[in-house]
Amino acid sequence: MSKYSYYLKIDIIRRYEEGLGPVGLSKEFNVKKDTIKKWIRQYKIHGDEGLKKSMSKTRYSGEFKLSVLNYRKDNEISYTETAQVFGIKTPSTIASWQRKYDEEGFSGLCGTLGRPRKCEGTTMAKNNHEPKELSKSEREELIELRERNEYLEAKLLYQKKLDALLREKRAQTKKRRK
Repeated sequence: MSKYSYYLKIDIIRRYEEGLGPVGLSKEFNVKKDTIKKWIRQYKIHGDEGLKKSMSKTRYSGEFKLSVLNYRKDNEISYTETAQVFGIKTPSTIASWQRKYDEEGFSGLCGTLGRPRKCEGTTMAKNNHEPKELSKSEREELIELRERNEYLEAKLLYQKKLDALLREKRAQTKKRRK
């Protein structure tokens, strides 16, 4: 069970929207102000869903993680901005991926909880349970295609989010004019 309930988080967010600051809310609810700031950030990015505890951990492929790190590097943006683009709840997840990649390379991004699996360079044959080795060029092409696919999916999500934000902004300016 989560230390703080969803309803407490929503209550704090509503009070924040009424004009109370994180410091005052921290004192009133006995919650660290950094925690409240994190909830506010998650609420702004993901809405109510950003405050709910996930029932299962989201699993990302090694290729996806690498494409996120490459996107961040190519665009020279922060972990927070990268998390917003890719819809990842916490920027520290990306920082963790970067640390693992710096220490262990691509194989560090493939690690999962529990029993280790082979991530790179193998595929299952149809009628044979022995893995078939991919050639280096096939492996590189596969990784490149997956990265391109993840990039295009992220770009599409980013565009949709941007369009939604622009529609929201236009709606707010129309309300103000009336």
